[in-house]
Amino acid sequence: MDPEVFEIVFPYWIRAFGFTLAIEIPIFVLVGRFGSLKKSRIPIWRLALAGAAGSIVTHPLLWFVWPQLVSNYTVYIVSGELIIAVVESLSFWLIARPIKMKTAVAASFIANAVSYGGGYLLSDITGL
Repeated sequence: MDPEVFEIVFPYWIRAFGFTLAIEIPIFVLVGRFGSLKKSRIPIWRLALAGAAGSIVTHPLLWFVWPQLVSNYTVYIVSGELIIAVVESLSFWLIARPIKMKTAVAASFIANAVSYGGGYLLSDITGL
């Protein structure tokens, strides 16, 4: 990415990244803790770390790498969000074990849907 473009995009990215973490981490914790009929014994700090880990890796890739590889915006969003959900599901499952994979997948898809939708609404309202 061109340094001048990065300088323009970075402030938007850092706000979006903070928003993503603020939305997704509590969802990962809630789904990880209460995603089955019985309460999970996985410590909340580990669920939060597991929820944050995937976003720490995938969010900058979606913003700074994926646009260099995919030029069509619709393909960029759909493919990027699906890849993110898969990577975050896997990282959540690995870090929050003995959580079940289906719980990790549910947490990731719910968290990403809510943060994407919330970000979309927020950008529509604020114009950013």
